This record gives sequence, structure tokens and C-alpha cells, in this order.
Amino acid sequence: MNAAQREAAIVATKEKARASSLEFFHDEYRKAYATVPVAGHRETWRVKSRDFRLWVMQTLYDLLQFAPPAKLVKDCVEEFEMTAICRGEKKNVYVRVAEHEGATYIDLCNDSWQAVEVTTNGWRVVDESPVKFRRATGMTALSIPQPGDLQDVGRFLNIEHDSLVLLLSWLTFAFRTGPYPVLTISGVQGSGKSTITRILRALIDPSIAELTTTPKSERDFAIAATNSHLIAMDNLSEISPELSDVMCRVATGGSFRTRELYTNDEEMIFTYRRPLVMNGIEELALRPDLLDRSILIHVKPIVQEQRRDEQTFRGEFDQLRPQIFGGLLNVLAAGLQKINDVRLSQSPRMADFARWGVAVEESLGFRPGEFLAAYNSNIEEAHFSALDASPIASTLQAFLTECGTFDGTALRLLQLLTTYVEAHENGSQKLVKKHPRFPKSANQLSAELARIEPNLNKRGIRVERGRTNRGRFIRLDYVFAMPKPQAA
Repeated sequence: MNAAQREAAIVATKEKARASSLEFFHDEYRKAYATVPVAGHRETWRVKSRDFRLWVMQTLYDLLQFAPPAKLVKDCVEEFEMTAICRGEKKNVYVRVAEHEGATYIDLCNDSWQAVEVTTNGWRVVDESPVKFRRATGMTALSIPQPGDLQDVGRFLNIEHDSLVLLLSWLTFAFRTGPYPVLTISGVQGSGKSTITRILRALIDPSIAELTTTPKSERDFAIAATNSHLIAMDNLSEISPELSDVMCRVATGGSFRTRELYTNDEEMIFTYRRPLVMNGIEELALRPDLLDRSILIHVKPIVQEQRRDEQTFRGEFDQLRPQIFGGLLNVLAAGLQKINDVRLSQSPRMADFARWGVAVEESLGFRPGEFLAAYNSNIEEAHFSALDASPIASTLQAFLTECGTFDGTALRLLQLLTTYVEAHENGSQKLVKKHPRFPKSANQLSAELARIEPNLNKRGIRVERGRTNRGRFIRLDYVFAMPKPQAA
């Protein structure tokens, strides 16, 4: 094709786009998008996506009656990208869940691109939502909701009553915009941890990849959080301190910057806040900052008489899933109606979630006050778990039980604790054992002490820090002892 023919083809393609009512716009990162009529509905694609490129190729083929040259396709895509960025409006683009003018919109991800609109008055299925949704590879459809009761999901979950109010509150809160507590499910082999995680995935954000392992890096986490609404991780054995910090940022809101491929100075920015659920045999959240953001649910083994084969179990769940989803939407609507009237006398760390739990507990079928009782118990258990996982907590508590107080530098505290643990390790009773990660320097000790300070306060150990003309000091006082709650 000569230059004149190529220009004419581009002009004709642009005319076809206008005639077809294509809508071009860009997001806050100046990425170009197009909303395209397809088979009686409208779909939103990235201009640089394979779907939009195929639309351009099909349009050019219809005009030329032969396969368009690659250069012509590239030129057309670049023209539309320029139109979207330079002449189109800036609009937010969402994955699965969005809030708009007081309503919540949920992309059903079906072939008709329908969505659910949830307001304080209830919910309804709409053929086109007022917000823009994009779809990432692997996303699959939610059920078309039907009138039902969310409590029906309990028959598919091996969850105790006290934990059920927390799990169902978290399940409905996953359709809000966060910040989200991290749901951590632990239990022995055969307790149904993976099954619970799959059910949550199916009700919130179905995907071809139902369950995955932990992303290997913060970049992988950022990509996963950008391309799905829920991150569901299965059968984990441990979480490194670095990934623990990443999980905190994903659940409560974070960003990640990296160099864009094939460029020297261009950056890609990922901004995300997503609900996370993970399961494993052991308690996975060990660092205090992650524990402080977590809901800890321990499940017991399923007795042999209650076991069902996978096909029967999944068939029963799939049959009830539209009604369960409809019941979930009922609770979501009730929560939107009540949330602004909820006032807490004391706000825990995840205050938004706590207010939501209070707002929906009656709609979930629980008595007033049951949610906060369960949540406060969960918070207390998290404090004890943080101390159990700390390399210095048990030694520090034993040391202060004998001496009562400490006032001095971090270096002096390290020397005293080291001497104390070595003396008791070599003694006859061996009441204290040196932890493999016991600090080797004053800076490490000071950092670990700062990390568990809120948990020590709950156990009755008061921590004060200050500075004098002689340097920094730490003061520790054992005020009172709190017994660790016994397992039921």
C-alpha cells in the first residue's frame, strides 16, 4: 500500500469508530481505553490490548477485503491511543468492584458485561454500569444473583459459630473498598482449609486460577493485585518478613513503582488495595504488624462421617450459589443502609471493618454484640500469637518477672538478656531457651522491641523510650500479667 492508500484506510477506520459510537478515554495513569459495542452490549478494552487490535484488524479487513499490513494496524492503534489520551476524558477503571455515588457496583464478568448495582434500597442487575470495568485474563463469571440467604453458605464451611460471624462479615466487606483485614485460615490436614478458600473465591472474585501460591516478589504481588480483586493463597508453609510487609500494604493500600520494559526513564506505577485470604497448617501471620491486620480462623478436622466427595459437594454448592450470592447482596445493601449510624466506643486497628461488622451482624443472623465479642477475642489472640512468635518476648517476660523493671540502653538490655538466657539454658530447669533469631546487636533488639511493643502492653509490660544528654534509654515495667486465653 502506498501512503495515500494507508491514510485513506486510517480515515475510514476512524469514521467506522465514530459511526459505531466507540468511546475513547484514559485513566489516571494516562493509559488509553476504548468502550466498544459488541453483539448488543458494550465492552471496555485497553487500546493496546489484543481485543482492540483485533477489532482494528477486522474493521480494516472489511474495508480492504484483504488482510491489512501490520504497519497499517499499528498506525491505526496509535491514532486511537492519541485520541484517547489527548482528546478523551479521564475516567477511573475498576476490576470487579467499584463504588460510585453511594452505590456499589459489581462486575458479573459474564458474556453480556452485566453488573450488579447495590444501594441502600437493595440490589438489581444492570446491563451497563455507570463505571468502567476492565477484565483481566482468567476472570470468570459470578452467578446471576437470586433471592436467598447468606447463612446457607455455612453448610459448606467447616467453621465454628464464633468464627463464622467474622468470616461472613469479612466476606461481605470484601465488596467494599477497604482497608481490608487479612483472612488467615489454619488447621491440620483434612480440615477443609482449601475448600473454604475456594468457596470465598467463588463468591467474591471467581477465576480460572482459583488458588495460587504466594507471589515471589513485590512486583508479582503488585501485578496480581492489579489484575484481580481477591488474592487467594493456598497451602502456605511460611511467610518471609519481606512478604509479610507486602501483604500489609496490599490489604491496607500501597503502591509499587518499577521501570517500564524497553525504556530507560519511564516508570510503571501500580496502586492497589485488595482483600487477601491465605491458608496453611500452621499460623502463618507471625509478625505483629500483619497479625494486627489479620482475622485468625482455626478449623478443626472434618470427621469421617461428614465427608463428601468433591463432585457431590461442588454440585450442591453450585446449585445454591445464586441464592447465596443474592443473600450476600442483601447483607451488603443492609450494611450500606446502617453503616453511617454505627459508632464504636473504642476503635480497633481495622476500624472500618469493625464498624461494618457491627452494621451487618443482625442481617447475618447474629445477636447484637456478637461480632465485637468475637472480633475482640480475635484481636487478643493475635497479640498472644505475636509474642509467641517473637524471638525475645518469652525471655523478656521471664527476665522482668524476676527483676520487675529495667532502665538503661538497648546494649545493656541485650547484655542482660543474653546472660539471663544463657544461664537458664545451662541450668537444671531450663525454663528459657534461646531463640534461633535472638538479636545479635542492640539495633536488632531495639527494632524487635518496637515491633512487639503494642503486644507487650497488652501482656502488661509497659515500654517507654527517651533520650538524655547521655544517650537513648529504654524503660520497661511489668505492670500486670494477663493470662493467655485457653483454647475451647
